[in-house]
Amino acid sequence: MITLPPICDRSAAAALYPEIAESLGPAPLAIDAAKVERIGQAMLQLLVSAARTEGGIAIHQPSPAITAALQLTRLDHVVMEGLAA
Repeated sequence: MITLPPICDRSAAAALYPEIAESLGPAPLAIDAAKVERIGQAMLQLLVSAARTEGGIAIHQPSPAITAALQLTRLDHVVMEGLAA
């Protein structure tokens, strides 16, 4: 499982990109989003790209901040499709 940091800005997206890219496969990639307080465009783009791969992603415990950002940008149907319990 990959854990997103509280501040998901451009530098966080750049730091997580190699780990996310390497971890993608035929099964959904588990992403813990419980601690996210703020999320920017770069991280949203990274999550959308990962969600559109063969296995996609499964968001665990989405924080109110990430949920609000995804709804505001109307990307919730893309990224949250793999919502995990």
